[in-house]
Amino acid sequence: MKNIHLLKSSIAIVFLFFIHISVYAQNNTAKITFLEEKYDFGTIEESNGQVTHSFKFVNTGTDSIRLTSVRASCGCTTPYWLKSALSPGDTGKIEVAFNPLNRPGKFAKTVTVRTSGEPETKLLRISGYVDPKPKTIKDEFSTEMGGIRLKSKFINFGNISTEKPVSQKVEVYNQSEDTIIVLDRFVSGDFIKVTKLPAVIPPNKSTSIEVNYLPKIKNDLGFMNDPLTLFTDEVENSNKALNIIATINEYFPPMTEKELANAPHIEFESLEYDFGHINEGEQLSHSFIFSNTGKDTLNIRKTNTTCGCTVSELEKMDYLPNEQGEIKITFDSKGRRGTQIKRITLFTNDPTAPTQDLIIKAYVRD
Repeated sequence: MKNIHLLKSSIAIVFLFFIHISVYAQNNTAKITFLEEKYDFGTIEESNGQVTHSFKFVNTGTDSIRLTSVRASCGCTTPYWLKSALSPGDTGKIEVAFNPLNRPGKFAKTVTVRTSGEPETKLLRISGYVDPKPKTIKDEFSTEMGGIRLKSKFINFGNISTEKPVSQKVEVYNQSEDTIIVLDRFVSGDFIKVTKLPAVIPPNKSTSIEVNYLPKIKNDLGFMNDPLTLFTDEVENSNKALNIIATINEYFPPMTEKELANAPHIEFESLEYDFGHINEGEQLSHSFIFSNTGKDTLNIRKTNTTCGCTVSELEKMDYLPNEQGEIKITFDSKGRRGTQIKRITLFTNDPTAPTQDLIIKAYVRD
C-alpha cells in the first residue's frame, strides 16, 4: 500500500510540473502590435525624390521578439529596421522609403513583415499619388547627335502592310546657339523617302521632317531594321545615323466566303518540337509536315529564323491542293547552354494565316 501511495504522489508531482510548464509557456509569448498598418502619402512630387514613413510597433507580449524578415513588393520600396530582439514593452519601428522616380500616377505597395512571435506575418501598406515632374528638353529629346536632339535614334513604324506607303513625322530639336539646317540629302534604301527637306532649325527650336516607307518597293516580309543617314550643315558630327524599324505583313484585300473557300490553306501536323536534353555542339534536325488543304496553289513566300543557329530547308516553294510538304529545321547547339527556344516564321499566300510560327526547343547540357 505504501508503494502505491508513493507512486500516486510521484504521478501527481509530474502532472503538476507539466501544468506549470504549460502555463508558463502560455503566459510567456512574444507578440507584436503595430500602431498603424497602412499609410497614405497623399500627393507627392516626383521631382522631390524619396519619401519615408515609420511604422511603429510595441512588443506587447511577455517574451522577447525579433523581426526575422521584412520584404517590399517592389524595388522602388525599401524597408529599414533593427535586427536585434526587443524585450517585452519595448518599441521599435520599420522605416519604409518609396522612390517615385519614373513612377507617375497612383501607387500602392506592400511590405511583408515576419516575426519570431505572434503574428508570424504582418502586411504593411503604403499608397499615394506621384505628381510627375515637368519634362525637360533632354527628357523629351533623349538622343543627342551633335547640335541636334531626337526622341530616339529608332524610327519605329510598327506593323505595316504591303498595301500602301506609310509615313511618320520625326521631330528634330536644335540645342545649339546657331541655326542648323538638315540638308536635302540622305542615304538609305530606295524604299525610304525623306521629305520636308531642307529643314532650317533656329536655336532652341524644333521642326519636323517626314520619313516615308514604301513596302512594295522594299519587297520583303517580316521584321526589318534598316539604316538611314541624315546630314546637317554642322562643321562636326554632320552625319546623323538612324535606324528604321518595321514589321511588314502581306496585304490581302477583303474576300468573300466563296473566295476564302477557294484560297490556299496551310495546315501543320504540329507547330512545336522539343529535342529534349542534348549535348553542346550537337546538330539536330526535325521536319515539320504540312499540307495545302485549300483549293488553290500554296506559295511559301519566305522563311525567317530567330538566329544563325537555326536553318530551315524547303524542297520547293509551291504546293498544289492536297499536296503535302515538309520544312526541315536544323539546330546547331555549338556555344549554347541551358534552355533554348527558337522560332521559325513562314510567310505564305494563305489569306487566313499569312504568317505561321514553328517552335523548336532544347536544353543544352553544360
